Amino acid sequence: MTRRIVLSVLLALPFAGGLAEARQIPPVSLEISGEATPELLADFRQALRRMEDRLEKSENQVEADRVTGQVDLGQFWKVEQDIDYTVNRTSPRQRLNIIYPFEGEPPYRTIVYFHEGDWQSGNRTAAADAVAYQAIYQGYALVNVGYRLADQALWPGQLHDAKAAIRFLRANGEQYQLDTEHLVAWGRGSGGHIAQMLGATNNNPAAEDPGMGYAEASSKVQGVVSWNGASDITNLPEQTRDAADALTGYLAYMSELALEASPVAQVSEDFPPILLVHDTGNRAVPFEQSARMAIRVNAATGEPRATLRLVVSGEQTAQGLDRPDVMFPSLDFVDALLYPLDGNPHRSSFFPDIQTVDDTGQQ
Repeated sequence: MTRRIVLSVLLALPFAGGLAEARQIPPVSLEISGEATPELLADFRQALRRMEDRLEKSENQVEADRVTGQVDLGQFWKVEQDIDYTVNRTSPRQRLNIIYPFEGEPPYRTIVYFHEGDWQSGNRTAAADAVAYQAIYQGYALVNVGYRLADQALWPGQLHDAKAAIRFLRANGEQYQLDTEHLVAWGRGSGGHIAQMLGATNNNPAAEDPGMGYAEASSKVQGVVSWNGASDITNLPEQTRDAADALTGYLAYMSELALEASPVAQVSEDFPPILLVHDTGNRAVPFEQSARMAIRVNAATGEPRATLRLVVSGEQTAQGLDRPDVMFPSLDFVDALLYPLDGNPHRSSFFPDIQTVDDTGQQ
């Protein structure tokens, strides 16, 4: 039985005049409503691919690589750093940072963020995730959670870390002036995969490691935002397969553990509302994964809880999602969950650049 879903597609079409000139064209928002049969999805996928193949390419269409280094935490008014979220920490990565918003009064509505890095790199202050910090200018506290990488723990160690962090926040929300009754998990890349898994395992005690602490608290999340997150670890392209193998300790496409680590295979009726944002130029995790995840969530819950937003690009670009026209609707989605009655009174058009420093401390 098929379910009704809505695909909101952002078209960004470069042309021979160059990327800078292309940006002057307002994006075209296209919504497709109807019964999303596999045949319809396949036709839609092929149409997007044909459009991408027709895009003219030129040297000045290639965006600059994302800046390396770390987010400069000194630019924020209040930060709590290096908080252990387990009672038996085995890795320095099992810590979190809390960045407080410039607007609003405590207790602060809270986004829990998980960094990218193919489960093998990245950290909670990496510049690659700098855009997430824009949420603190919109009234949200941002909790940046570190988690063990694949060389320190195989799956489900990363999920256990994420759930322990959620339980810690619930148990200590009052101390840190956070509203933890409703939490939204947000992640990008491998962090998006972890955020999806939190939603997929809501109310699933088998996915917990209570020995990490705060077992009496809930690890349930009330919403998920996934940017370019993998939903099927067993079906990743060749260039990403090594990362999946490292996560599971075996050939992921043959591994039962990889199936357990695949959100699309773990979705239950308890899955919360989710926004799946995907750059169609991303070859590491094809956008079809997010499309299938959206269909699966709505089928399992019997409700339109999944929203899929595709950012159409002709080739993979490092900053394909680091744009206001992607951040705005992502925060709109969070607003609907964390400010359901009167809306978020702290929203504005102020989305400043986040300052970063390189490994030498230079801005």
